[in-house]
Amino acid sequence: MEKLKEELKYDKKGITLISLVITIIVLLILAGVTIAILIGDNGILNRATEAKNKIEEAEELEALKLSITSSQMEDINTLEIKKEALENAIKQQFGNSKDFTITDNNDGSFLVNMNDTQRMYYIDESGEIIGQSKILKISTADELKAFRDDVNSGNTYEGWYVYLTNNIILDLNEEWEPVGFYSQDTENIKKVLENEKNNPFKGIFDGKGYTIDNVYINTSDICKGIFGLVIDGEIKNINLGKNSILSMSGSATGGIVGYMYGTGKISNCKNHADIEQTRGGIVGIIAGSIIIRDCINYGNLDNASGGIVGSSNGRDWEEFVEVQHTIINCGNYGNIIKNTDSDFLGGIVGYFHGTISDSFNTGNITMNANRNNTGGLVGCINGNILNCYNVGYVEGYNIVGGLAGLLSNQTNNLFKNNYNIGNIQGRGENVEKLVGLNESMTQLQNSYTNLDTFTAKNLGAAYKSDTNNMNNGYPILTWQ
Repeated sequence: MEKLKEELKYDKKGITLISLVITIIVLLILAGVTIAILIGDNGILNRATEAKNKIEEAEELEALKLSITSSQMEDINTLEIKKEALENAIKQQFGNSKDFTITDNNDGSFLVNMNDTQRMYYIDESGEIIGQSKILKISTADELKAFRDDVNSGNTYEGWYVYLTNNIILDLNEEWEPVGFYSQDTENIKKVLENEKNNPFKGIFDGKGYTIDNVYINTSDICKGIFGLVIDGEIKNINLGKNSILSMSGSATGGIVGYMYGTGKISNCKNHADIEQTRGGIVGIIAGSIIIRDCINYGNLDNASGGIVGSSNGRDWEEFVEVQHTIINCGNYGNIIKNTDSDFLGGIVGYFHGTISDSFNTGNITMNANRNNTGGLVGCINGNILNCYNVGYVEGYNIVGGLAGLLSNQTNNLFKNNYNIGNIQGRGENVEKLVGLNESMTQLQNSYTNLDTFTAKNLGAAYKSDTNNMNNGYPILTWQ
């Protein structure tokens, strides 16, 4: 009886509406209205059902919002949403009759499936909700292409959650056109927002840990990758498959994203492909305020600038002069070679403005051109390096360092809890085991080389002992 009361309580508005509609239909029939008008595709009855569904969805959404707020109030010290708390709050809000399942995405977000109404909701880490009408599921290569074509035709998918349900195997005989169109007639990549011909992706794309493989790109266009142009969006949990063939000599090219602009995130993305030419293994250029975390490059990169990021907004980008980016919990295993006549090469990033923390490089980093700023972690940084290490061989011309080639001339930088055990070679001046040239006169705090004796305890809480010999006995990061 209690269960029946709950169901009647929740559905009473919908029942009242249907009763009213039925009464109206009877009156219309008596008045001579045709059956087609009543039950056709755009008939009164269908529209009444649609109205009922919209009311039910709005009520469901509002109840879910209250559930999220209630779950966040369980711990006054944080607004973090926890699965168990959210599950209990939904049960209390809807009653025990509600059939639902919660999927924890393990990145602070959740998917809630209301099984009885067949509606899905995405909840981000802050508690914001995206409803069923703005959720897109992609299961096949054709569906991925259709989504791509829709974005490149002008649908930005802003406010949408798009996700994969399977591995996607593309056709190596068909060149991949990236998701997010960047017009080639934009002379200056800094002017991206001024060109109305650009069609970026602005939503959330979740690969759910699946792989997109057989991606074939062979072009000199500016923005290339699985995604070309992303503005204020989020890309996460995608793997670029090892069978992909990419040669991308454009200025903003990456395995996952070519150019990411504004605010946004890239997280838990991995590149397994060897790439002949690219700016970065994961993303080519970032400009604005971007967070990159939990990303790994496994592929060997030929003529690249960085294993994770090619470069961030440079020193001459006036609109971003105070903007900081973040790279955290990232790693590069691939060997990286740069042959072109340009500066900046690093295992994680070539040129960077912001903070790099809890990251590492094990690949060999080789600057063949007689150019400046080569580092095991970063070629040149205007910012901070914390809890990072390099074990790879690093070779360059001028300004070569085991962690950083150049610490750019900015005050209050931090360089702390880092180490390098890789062999460092230079063909010119300013070649050092930690930092090639320290323009900012930053103090190199608690940082070591292979000439020192140190343990994980010496380096701090971000490290742990290499008990499984992943790193020849040298300390590794706690997240590895």
